[in-house]
Amino acid sequence: MKREEMEQKVANEIKHIPHIKGNLEQNLFRSGYNMMRRHDFAQNPAIPPSLSFGKVLEEVRRTNPSFLLIYKRDFFPDV
Repeated sequence: MKREEMEQKVANEIKHIPHIKGNLEQNLFRSGYNMMRRHDFAQNPAIPPSLSFGKVLEEVRRTNPSFLLIYKRDFFPDV
């Protein structure tokens, strides 16, 4: 997958995880998703978004089990 294509796909996916001013954990999750998704695309472009999402959510919940993430559930149905 070309870099431009990957960047466009990640940008389209991250729209489903809103940036919320003042919500540090939400915004850190977005950043983590961005990094994880790019890594996963580099390993295997066929990896579904929900797998990358789940990896990041698992990491966040290790440090804050009560973290309440805001995202579009219809885009990440397997999470």
